[in-house]
This record gives sequence, structure tokens and C-alpha cells, in this order.
Amino acid sequence: MFKIKRIVTCLIIVSSLFWLTTTATLHAQDQKDDGKYDFLIIKPYGMKGHWAERLFQWAMAQNIINGYPDSSLKPDEPITEAEFLKALYRALGMALPSASSPEGNDDWTGGPYRMAESFNHPTSGASNHKLRMEPLTKSRASEIICAVQGVHFEGEDAVVYLIGNGMANSDAITPEQFNGQDSFSRAEAIQWIRQLTFKGVLDIEKRPTAPSDRTLLPSLPSAAIQRIPDFSAEPVTRNDFNLFGNSPFTEVKIGDSKKTIEDLYEVSDEKDVFNNNIYPLFSAHYNKDGLIDSWKIDQDTIEPTNINPSLRTYKGIVLGESTMFDVLRLYGTFGFYGDQSATYFYEKTSDGNYRDISIHDKLNNPDNMYSISFIFDKESHAVVYVSTSWFPYSYFGWEDV
Repeated sequence: MFKIKRIVTCLIIVSSLFWLTTTATLHAQDQKDDGKYDFLIIKPYGMKGHWAERLFQWAMAQNIINGYPDSSLKPDEPITEAEFLKALYRALGMALPSASSPEGNDDWTGGPYRMAESFNHPTSGASNHKLRMEPLTKSRASEIICAVQGVHFEGEDAVVYLIGNGMANSDAITPEQFNGQDSFSRAEAIQWIRQLTFKGVLDIEKRPTAPSDRTLLPSLPSAAIQRIPDFSAEPVTRNDFNLFGNSPFTEVKIGDSKKTIEDLYEVSDEKDVFNNNIYPLFSAHYNKDGLIDSWKIDQDTIEPTNINPSLRTYKGIVLGESTMFDVLRLYGTFGFYGDQSATYFYEKTSDGNYRDISIHDKLNNPDNMYSISFIFDKESHAVVYVSTSWFPYSYFGWEDV
């Protein structure tokens, strides 16, 4: 059972990395491979310099939003109810078909509305097809977002629920300031969805048939609740790519030799499907020179007979204790995918410092790049997996590099 869970955990994080690579390739046909492991970028058509350009890069990479038949993304156009449902459900893990054109007999909207009906989520377009492609109001979006979280609030109560919980993506502190009858743009919708994921909205719940108890409504804030930056980064050092624990556990470093590790933790005769050597408390991959280029820990790696050594990162993220919110606070939001995982990429600069790298940047020096990855429990948001890798290994997965 432990071995099966370890394999599943590895597949989740590696599939995330390969999905990003594949998606980027599809949207960067003008990029040429220069032989230096270029991580092909995503270029949202017609959005260069737009305030939401990076949001759309993220949304496209995560298959949350698609462009129109002419490749445009129309970030400043009002989002429709059907488009919002599709983007929100996709962001929360539901596979829905792509939209091509809202005209004629194109019925891509059927999927989102069937989903909404099965979860008892409120919509205007379920009974009136013409309303599906009409601009969505912020008030109706608030009702949908409440419903996704398993509560049934309508009108002003829905707005109060979001404002009080810091989920309104707005500086408003009252429903009146929120202007619920206004529409909002596709760019604002993508930002709203990303902000929701920062708050732990990562799954879809069924809305109760009866309205929820109004005692569940939070108090309204006295001042605007600040949005979490969409793509923030916190400084890291060389130590941030190492693994720490309580005595007698000794630090594990990227670049440690296999002999050094096995002198400390005994010889490993077992490997997982990614060719990682499995030790009692962690797994490690060695390059052709016998040096660690990746290590990982997960809750199922620690056998029940072992005393928990409080395995942790240099910033203090403790396996099984720290949460997604701790990771976002200590590492920033730029590497958060919006689901149950986050991967942060860094480049070592000539002065020995490390700078954060967007996965959509053109990479000039991949041999000096490293990644830190996390997976979170879906319900508790606890950190259940941590890994750091030298970039060429994380890029090519299980291939030896």
C-alpha cells in the first residue's frame, strides 16, 4: 500500500510538470529549440502589456480558459454566465469541453449547465438558452461562488458572505459598494477565480436545497480586505533546496553523493517507477555522476515504525503539519497552479543568488535552475509531499540527465 501511494503521489507532480510543458509547446509554435532546454512560453494573443497577461498565461496553462476562433482572448469584454461556469468548474478540477463559438448550433454550453444542475448551482441560462451568453452580474457570480462552497445564499447575503470571507475580489466593504448589478470582464473573472484558490476553494460542493442559516454570515470588515498578490515571490537561498529534520536525521542536499547518503541512511536496494532510490524517510534520484539531483518526501514514505523526524524545508514547511496557506506565505504565489499543487522555479545567478522564474519565461540558463514542489491534501490543505529538483531532471522527468 505504501508503495502504491508513493507512485500515485509521484505521478501527480510529474504529470503537472509535463502538462505545463505540453501546453506551452502548443501555444509557442514560433519558438525554436536552441538545444538549451528552452521551456517554451505561452503567449496570450493580443495581450502583450495587458495587466492580466500573466493571469491568462496561467489560465491557459491550466486549461481554465480558451480563446475564440480567431485566437483572441478578449480580456476586457464582459464575461458571460456560460463562460464563467466553464472557467470556474475547470479551475476546480472538472473536465469540460472547449468553447469554439457561441453562435449557431454550437452547444458547448451544455456541459457547464448540466454540471450546475447536478450540483444545484443557480443559473439564469438553464431555462433560457439566450441568457447563457449574456454578461454575468457580480451578484449572480457571488451566488454561484457561494454555491460551489456548499452554502445557499442569495442576493445581498451572498455578497456579504464573500466580502466577509475575503473572497469578493473587491475593495468593497458593503454590498452597496460591491455594485452587484454590474457586469465584470473576462480578465477580472480569471483574477477572481485565482483569488478563490488562494483561499482554499479547490473543490466543487453541492448547494443545499434550503437557504443556509444566516448565522453563518460573517461580519463585514471595517476596512477593505487586501487581495493576495496574483504572482508574488519570496527570496530563497541555497539552503532552501535542502531537506532538514530533527536529530538523528541529517541534512540532505542537492549535490550530495550517493556514498554520503548511504553512509548516513544505509544502502537503498529499492527504486520507484521514476528511478528514485527509496530510503526510510525520503527518496532521492542520482545523476550519472552519482550526485543527488532530486529528493522528495511524502507522508506515505515514512513507515509507521519510524519516529516522525519532523521533515521540513529550510523555511520551516513541515510535512503533514504545514498547510498550503503556509507555503503561499513563505514562498509566494507565483508557483501555485490553483489546484492541489505548487511548483516554484528559480535560477541561480552569477552572484550566487536565486531569482524566481515564471514557467512561461524563455529560459536562458536551465543548467543553473532548480525547482521546489508541494502537493496539498484536498480537504485539510496540509502539505503531504515536498520535492526539490535540479531543473533538467524535473523537466525530463524520469529520464537520466
